[in-house]
Amino acid sequence: MDDRMRQQRALERRRALRRKRRRQQIIRRLLLTVVATALVLTATVRLLSGEKKEERMVQLVNPGMAYSAPKKPEGTYSQMGKKERNEVCIVLDAGHGGKDSGTLWKSVYEKDINLAIVKKLEGLLKEAGYQVVMTRDDDSRMVLKDRVKVASDKQADIFVSVHQNALENDTVTNGIETYCSQKANAQSPSLADAIHSALLGKTQARDLGVKTDSDFYVVENTTMPSCLVETGFITEASEREKLLDDSYQMKVAEGIAEGIEKFLEEFVLAG
Repeated sequence: MDDRMRQQRALERRRALRRKRRRQQIIRRLLLTVVATALVLTATVRLLSGEKKEERMVQLVNPGMAYSAPKKPEGTYSQMGKKERNEVCIVLDAGHGGKDSGTLWKSVYEKDINLAIVKKLEGLLKEAGYQVVMTRDDDSRMVLKDRVKVASDKQADIFVSVHQNALENDTVTNGIETYCSQKANAQSPSLADAIHSALLGKTQARDLGVKTDSDFYVVENTTMPSCLVETGFITEASEREKLLDDSYQMKVAEGIAEGIEKFLEEFVLAG
């Protein structure tokens, strides 16, 4: 092969390489154009969607259109008219029941103490003129969501759950503690404080405080002011003996009733 042929073939290879590079550049440009177009279309769709959503919102709040404000949770009394005593509905929840015995210490069942106290409390509140609804009034099991549903269905003004405490491998700790969820209802701490203070006054029990950030299901999922009271430890001998005593149970019931009355007088009752 002479020099002229070699030069000709080298020239053809260079031309072929340049054509290949031009094709690659064209393909890259096309791809970039497609991507850019897709991005523009996506942004346009989002913008139009946002404008339509804003338009719908404007229409909803237009005085000429049907509009209803978000419903406020039951129990926000600062925003509601006050009630007569016989109009107030109180839901009482005796914790556990049936196969769910709650805390168990030898032959002592939490569920039984809870129900005994709540029945006494029911009598005191009815005597005072209130409407009282029990989530259970016998040794029956009731799941947590159904307890909350009772309060919701009855449009209760307050919800109070009664329990007993216990600590594994601890027979010394005693006292009363009360739980509520401020996130669920801003007035729950006021109810919890009123009941807790009255209970301590009636029983002279050790003060273990009020917890306002509880995640107990029944206080976290009720919309009205609510609290859960642990009235004592059945794992501590002297407190267990008291909690099994009918007269002490009545003191506990009287303390809870007094706290409920104090809360209702401040936030709910008319006159």
